[in-house]
Amino acid sequence: MENIIRVYDRNMKKLAYLENAYDIGYELTLNELWYASFTLPADDIKNQYCQPFNYVEIYDGGERIELFRIMPSTLTRNVKGDIVYQCEHVLATLLDDVLFKYHQIGNIGVNTTQVIRYILDHQTEKRWQLGICEFNRQFEYKWENENLLAALFSVPQPFNEGYRWEFDTTGTVWRIHLKKLPNKFKADIIYKKNMVEIQKVVDPTSIVTRLYCLGYGEGDNQLGIESVNNGIPYLEANGASTTWGIKSSILVDRRFENPETLKAYGQALLDQLKHPYKSYTVRAVDLYRRSPEKYEKFLPGDIVRIIDKEDGIIEDLPIVKVSKSDITGNPGDIEIEVANQSRDIAGSISDLQDRTRINEVYAQGATNQMIVPFSDNADPQNPAIMRVYIPDTMVRINKLVLNYRLEPFRAYSKAIGGGGGTTRTTSEGGATTQTSSSGGGTSTTTSAGGRQIISTTTATKTITVTSDRMTETIQPGFGQLYTTYEGRHNHGIPPGTRLLVEGGGSVSWTESGEHDHLLTLHGHYIDIPGHDHNVEVNIPNHTHSISIPNHTHSISIPNHTHSISLPNHTHELEFGIYQGTVADRVTIKVDGKIIPASKENEDIDIIKYLSTDGAGKINRNTWHEIEIIPDKMTRIVANVFMQIFTNSRGGGDY
Repeated sequence: MENIIRVYDRNMKKLAYLENAYDIGYELTLNELWYASFTLPADDIKNQYCQPFNYVEIYDGGERIELFRIMPSTLTRNVKGDIVYQCEHVLATLLDDVLFKYHQIGNIGVNTTQVIRYILDHQTEKRWQLGICEFNRQFEYKWENENLLAALFSVPQPFNEGYRWEFDTTGTVWRIHLKKLPNKFKADIIYKKNMVEIQKVVDPTSIVTRLYCLGYGEGDNQLGIESVNNGIPYLEANGASTTWGIKSSILVDRRFENPETLKAYGQALLDQLKHPYKSYTVRAVDLYRRSPEKYEKFLPGDIVRIIDKEDGIIEDLPIVKVSKSDITGNPGDIEIEVANQSRDIAGSISDLQDRTRINEVYAQGATNQMIVPFSDNADPQNPAIMRVYIPDTMVRINKLVLNYRLEPFRAYSKAIGGGGGTTRTTSEGGATTQTSSSGGGTSTTTSAGGRQIISTTTATKTITVTSDRMTETIQPGFGQLYTTYEGRHNHGIPPGTRLLVEGGGSVSWTESGEHDHLLTLHGHYIDIPGHDHNVEVNIPNHTHSISIPNHTHSISIPNHTHSISLPNHTHELEFGIYQGTVADRVTIKVDGKIIPASKENEDIDIIKYLSTDGAGKINRNTWHEIEIIPDKMTRIVANVFMQIFTNSRGGGDY
């Protein structure tokens, strides 16, 4: 069984043992496709079984290495004329199937296991199944026109911890496992013990301390990480810039359409690129080949401790490659490469060929501008409604602006045509209609208090003086007044009254006979100014009562008909543009959200009012509604301007 090679057809039917094979070698690289080779004498009859795509099972000293398939384009002849066969691991069968056109899977609720199974489900021949998966990440993945192997290898690339693919091809169904790298070293490689030669390589040329990340798209619409990185378009290695300075590079991988996944992938790269590439290539003795019960077998991904006391080297590093050039001629010679990062990581940014391939198979889309117009009459009960569709292919929305203006309500005709006619109502006989009888009653007005009435007069008065002996009228002015008295009189002085006379002495008063008294010129003045006379009338609180006796009302309607005569006539339809009212203001709703303030002929950014999904992204593959509600009847003219970036996917070919 040592160094034996078994050959199988594509249905895994055993064909032959290649006992004459020599120069058997293999190269096992961490997280890459494994390769093997062997040589057969040109005259070996079993060359007939070594057809392209047939399988070969290679053993190293009784230890099964893996299952490979013969590559079709690498059959060569050596100087002896013998045939050299190059082989690749049967994982390469995943190169035979593709994810045709566009595929998307992952994000919240979809873990790594589901993503891997999705890829494997696209095998035409179901050779591979997922075994163990030690990761439960929820990244979003998108592929377009990609083979299954490339898609599979891309799944763990955004992970921020070490991983390795493992295989089990011993059964009829092949299984693949995705496991975490071990965190403890497996064995020592010690100079002058099992180490024959050591070569140390330190390459700082690939150091990156600041990494700009770009994904799907082009120009200003190319995907970046700003939305998930606090507005910053790059990642920076903590502390590395202090040692090495700012060393910037740009990661461009248009396979990524999700910013979170792009950021995670960039961070995983930066965590390795911030250190100089350091590797040790060790030529050692395969002690496991001699004593498998005593020594460990070296496999890619195993952690080993490199010890070279003469140069002061003690480091724990993962194995990135295990290779043997000739397990028949030099079975104990093994070459082991350990490094702090794989060479594919170190060269991933500068690998222009790979980036070109990605550009070729992944559609990148284009930036588009469009206007959605609208014009119609509206009123408060019948608002203007615009609908804008955003498809799944709309990768980014750069602008979405609403502009409107208000115009007079518009009609385009008036009146309609109609013929004449006579319309007769139904004939009806007379009748007497009696209202419901009602008893009398008393109605009381609202009670009220009294009131006061005041009259005002102003005048000049004539005063008449009357005595028992005379009557005189006194008027304003002056004049002589002569009065004659009849009969004897004493002027009110009793007869015999002694009166003093001027100069002394006295006289006795006696009544006088008829005589005259001359009244001295004088006047009487009476002034009566304008004044008011107040008369107060008090009306006490009271009510008025009206009494209505029991009574009925009867109405008599005689037999009669009503006739309406409409002569023949037409109403001509008059065409034209007839204007009405203009609204003073409007209310605008976008997906049910009211825009707080808006002005006519003003560009209104409506992006923040559009409905979104749970991740805050504007809903795709749906219609968004813009509602303009005027305060009165009016005509609304509106436009929605859109600047968008769309990919080249979806739809038919018509």
